[in-house]
Amino acid sequence: MTFPTHILIPLVIALSMTASGCASGLRQGHEAVDGWSCSIAAPDARTVSVAGSFNRWDPKRHPLAGPDRSGRWSAILPLPPGRYEYLFVINGETWVPDPQAPSVDNGLGGRNSIVTVTRGEDGGK
Repeated sequence: MTFPTHILIPLVIALSMTASGCASGLRQGHEAVDGWSCSIAAPDARTVSVAGSFNRWDPKRHPLAGPDRSGRWSAILPLPPGRYEYLFVINGETWVPDPQAPSVDNGLGGRNSIVTVTRGEDGGK
């Protein structure tokens, strides 16, 4: 059975979004609704966590699960609406921005990634 291209391409895009964690009202990257699904490719890492303004920059509060077969580490954080700055922490010592998110100057000579979480139409219920 073959599918026309105009049907197959949207299907592939939808499946890849679901596989990357863009489901259940959560979105990957810099905009999220009712929470945030974050991930980073770090196939050689022993541990990965995310630290930011949402957890007082504590790298122990939100460890990521992984790596998966493709070397990605991920977590889903149920954050309240707001704008947050964050960095990934590799092996407990290397702080890196999210290569797929916008960033801002952190005032210390580096960059912090940013994510904005908004309330869904159902009020988050």
